[in-house]
Amino acid sequence: MRIVTVIDKIERVLIFALFAVMVLAVFSQVVNRNIFKLEIGWFEEVARACMVYIILFAAEIGLRDHSQLNIDSLVRRLPPKVAGVLENISTVVTIIFSGMVGFTSIQLLQTQAAAQSVTPGVGMPTWVPQASITTGCILIFITQCIILLNTILHHKKEEGESA
Repeated sequence: MRIVTVIDKIERVLIFALFAVMVLAVFSQVVNRNIFKLEIGWFEEVARACMVYIILFAAEIGLRDHSQLNIDSLVRRLPPKVAGVLENISTVVTIIFSGMVGFTSIQLLQTQAAAQSVTPGVGMPTWVPQASITTGCILIFITQCIILLNTILHHKKEEGESA
């Protein structure tokens, strides 16, 4: 679980920094629009890129902490073993989906990097904001694999102690 703890700390610092940049960019855009009236279009672009990264990092944290929307009222009514099995199935489905999306999106990033396309406002490579999908899904994949592995090892340890 040490890896997950390190990932969690890095994600939280990144979310804080990205949120600060996003708020600053939005505030600057509003001030510019209402007072200075300069043609600066990149504030919105920076804020949007920050928001997308924040959402994907937060989604990974929510999945790890089991605070994402789920059918909690149904699971609470099930016997603990059945609820555990359903949770493990949910984790496996999440691993498969995030792995497929994360690793498939690498091809998209390679295509965009080869095309050398840039965003209109800032002029950053288009793969930079698009990499949020890859980053988020691969982080979800890694942490969910670790969680599933820990669950399996914990279950085997409990079986060994009870036998």
